[in-house]
Amino acid sequence: MPELPEAEAQRRMLAKCVVGRRIASVDCREQGGGGREGLFDDKVFAEGADEAAVEAFLVGATCVGARRRGKQLWLELERAGAARALLIHLGMTGSCVVRGEAVPQYKAFRVDEASWPPRFCKLELTLDDGARVAYADPRRFGRLLLRDGDAAAAPPVSLLAADALTPPPAAAMAALLAKRHAPIKAVLLDQNAVVCGVGNWVCDDVLLAARLHPATKASDLSDGDVARLREAIVGVCETACDANADSSAFPETWLFHHRWIKQTTGSVDTPIGRVHFDTIGGRTTAFIPSVQKKGGSTPAAKKKPAAKPAAESKAKPAAKKPAAKPAAESKAKPAAKKPAAKPAAESKAKPAAKKPAAAKKKAPKRAAKAEAEAKPPAKKARPARKARK
Repeated sequence: MPELPEAEAQRRMLAKCVVGRRIASVDCREQGGGGREGLFDDKVFAEGADEAAVEAFLVGATCVGARRRGKQLWLELERAGAARALLIHLGMTGSCVVRGEAVPQYKAFRVDEASWPPRFCKLELTLDDGARVAYADPRRFGRLLLRDGDAAAAPPVSLLAADALTPPPAAAMAALLAKRHAPIKAVLLDQNAVVCGVGNWVCDDVLLAARLHPATKASDLSDGDVARLREAIVGVCETACDANADSSAFPETWLFHHRWIKQTTGSVDTPIGRVHFDTIGGRTTAFIPSVQKKGGSTPAAKKKPAAKPAAESKAKPAAKKPAAKPAAESKAKPAAKKPAAKPAAESKAKPAAKKPAAAKKKAPKRAAKAEAEAKPPAKKARPARKARK
């Protein structure tokens, strides 16, 4: 898929060949021998535009600027003093081609340069100086949109994050990443999250340069990680743009040169190290585990200081074992207080001492009982006397 460097290379070509020229005629039926030859592609021309609307919008307009944000391109147009724009998103296999100019070079596919218009041409513009410009897209994932006014002030451009060549300051970037708990690879691929223009291959080389494992949670990055990440985003994109997206001029240390082997899992030895392949953030991802440690670029440096306090914290309880003596002493104190139980014993003895007094008080009652028990035998003696008579 064309990413920021490829889109910037095409923007520069359009600025050179189209800006300052008026659109004399438009052909928006497919040309070049594709399967939809002669048909208007209502998938590429999105949002319900038809052939008549496209021609009426473009013919007679003068191109006053070629702009880009992330992977989104647009031509700034003007007609009768009114601003308008033609938005161009390259999708998976889209490309802008100017007759007589070198065609864009992609690693994953080739742009037709054997004939004009190129194969799968969806739109051809003829300019007032005779120059001809085409947009071709074999897989039809690209989009051509029409906008009145300032394109940057309306979706989809207005929804994009900052361009990867001009990312937010480190502190602002750190604040954005702190809110994201997805893998950093997925966050960088989200064009509306932190920066736009970073695609799959750019992302992998950015993370290698920043020494960050692609599966690390964005919210787990330290300030140092974020600073390196920001520097790597700008560095990789600037280097690729300076090479005009010509991959043969990319640094030999980049993963770019080793990722196109159609491998989605496992590892392979390369001159820059053992490259591992995995699916992260829904995309095939290449990285070097020996350089990109999960959880941060310098986990060893982070873990060692963290381990020392942990060891010290473990040693502190051991050092505090003497402090257990007071605990032992506190346990001994109740044993020492056992004599204090004597008053309790004495208090128990006092009622025992009072028992004789109670007995003295109860003695009359016992005597009364004894007398009461003695009376019945006296009563039984009376009948005995009657029996004698």
